[in-house]
Amino acid sequence: MNGCKKTSSSRRAALSLAAGLAATPVAPTLVKAAASRTLDFNDPQDQLYALIKMNSDLEDGKETISWSKGIVHAILEDGKILEPMFYAASLGFSTSYKQDDGSYKSMSNFTICYLDLETGNVLQSWYNPWLEQEVEVVNYASTLHYITKPMEPINDHTRLRVEWQVDGNDVIRWSDGKIIKKNPITPEKWPRASVGAMYYKNQQAQAIARLDELENPGLTSVKAVTTGQRHGPWYPWMLMGQDPGRTYRRDISKKADTLDEVAGSVPAYAEKHFPNFMSAPTEWTGAYIDPETLWARDMPPEVMPGDAG
Repeated sequence: MNGCKKTSSSRRAALSLAAGLAATPVAPTLVKAAASRTLDFNDPQDQLYALIKMNSDLEDGKETISWSKGIVHAILEDGKILEPMFYAASLGFSTSYKQDDGSYKSMSNFTICYLDLETGNVLQSWYNPWLEQEVEVVNYASTLHYITKPMEPINDHTRLRVEWQVDGNDVIRWSDGKIIKKNPITPEKWPRASVGAMYYKNQQAQAIARLDELENPGLTSVKAVTTGQRHGPWYPWMLMGQDPGRTYRRDISKKADTLDEVAGSVPAYAEKHFPNFMSAPTEWTGAYIDPETLWARDMPPEVMPGDAG
């Protein structure tokens, strides 16, 4: 489950040059003030405009960097308490392109790593206290290509709910999604890794940005802070199989102007192990391989065809 590369030194040099050019004074007579844009957060097109500014950049092909980190907890059979296990952290590079129909094609490369709670270092193995054994940790990288359209009205069958709230100068975007799918990590091939024939996961997120920045037409991208929650099955590398229990993750994600702003061990690890994922994709393929499909594609089966049991 892996990925290839571009060094951060050249990226940082280019960003420094861009910053220097941006700081060059311009004669006031040459600057024409752009008209202010008032956003209506009941308008699906305005919602999409704000979403792209918060998640990516309205300028075609302009790369944005995002990162997140949060603690993964175990929810045991009795469900009475959360047991912290390790961090999950991500590093992503994305671009967006506006289409003639008003939708956006967005592309991102990202790396997901699991970190030790005490040191913050990327884990290669983790002691599973319920199995009483060390298990190999699978860190991975993937590509996400998706088309973002104006949101349809929310109804009883909506699998992704997105709601907007304006409070003074704060804009809050709430999202609530659920995933129900056939699990490509089958119990027949991976009896210890598979959580069953079906895969169930819920994800929620709350993103906050500034209204005056979203309505400023001179800004094509704005800083946004997102808190997220994931309620899902055991990660396959934990080898918990269909043992009772699930996982719960709380994380926070931000956008960064440069890679230097991303603290911790993930950037160096990603640059070493997944160099091809250290910049945004440049060609649209429409591809997304989710973690479960990556596992089923790349990890050797635990039970070979013809084996008993």
